[in-house]
Formats: sequence, structure tokens, C-alpha cells
Amino acid sequence: MKIIQNFLPEDQFNKIKDILIDDRFPYYYQNSMLDERIEKYKDSDYYFCHTLFNDGVRKTDKVIFKEVLMPILHKLKATKIVRAKINLYTKTGKQVHSAYHVDQNDVNTKVAIYCLNTNNGYTKMKTGKIGKSIENSLIMFKANEYHKAVTQTDTKIRINININYL
Repeated sequence: MKIIQNFLPEDQFNKIKDILIDDRFPYYYQNSMLDERIEKYKDSDYYFCHTLFNDGVRKTDKVIFKEVLMPILHKLKATKIVRAKINLYTKTGKQVHSAYHVDQNDVNTKVAIYCLNTNNGYTKMKTGKIGKSIENSLIMFKANEYHKAVTQTDTKIRINININYL
């Protein structure tokens, strides 16, 4: 796991954040964080998502794609997008953990999780390493590494952009 603080220049970060926290931005309810649920979290295992790119196809408006995703991809020097989505988690009374999972089974695919706000949610690797949710930071690891999402209890929302890329 590699973490980069202050990943984007402040003006680019603020532009992306303004778009994604706008109350008109379309997020879509997801009934669980993963297909595999952890029983003790079943009543609070949900989130909202906006898919940007999947299965070789842009899934969002061109303007959102350009303004939100492209600055990050450019700085990553990505040559191919495998999947990109924006996750919005709501405040939970206790931290909810997804099951450990891999994003892709391909050894060449990388994951970049771009954090939009600071909170006590995090990404935890099966090795025990933790990537904290700190605004304008980027958490990077290989897509075939086991990890899990952990929700926040200290802010109304946690927003991150999950990018699988080459």
C-alpha cells in the first residue's frame, strides 16, 4: 500500500469536491457493499454509488467524466481504465466492515482510492495496513490484494473515487 497526501493541486481538488458534494449530484443506492455480506452488519451494509466507467464503457456524463476522473487519471499516468466509481457512505452508529475482497484478479491492474473528505472511515488491507480517509489523499495498491472498506462514524458522508487501472 502506498499513500500520497495532497495528491491534486488545491484548485483541482476543490473543483472535484464541489461537484461531488452538490446535492444535485446523482448517487444511486446499493443494497450492500459486496455480494458477500457480513451477517452482523446486514442492517447497515449499504452505500450510494455513481459509476464512471465499467466494462470498457463510459457510464456517466462526459462533463463529469472530464472534470472528476480525468485529472486523477492524468496524474496517475493511467493507460487504461478497467473500472471507476464514486462511493458515498453515510454515517453509521458503529463502523461497518465489508468482507475482504479483491477488486480484480489481474496481477497488472492497480487500485487508486481518491479520498474526498477526512473522516474515521478507512481501507484496510488483509495484511493489517490501513489507508485512512484523508481529504485529497490517494491510497494505492494492487487490485489482486485483499482489502475491505470500513465506514465512518464521525462525518455525515464519506466520499471516495475507486479507480481500477493499468
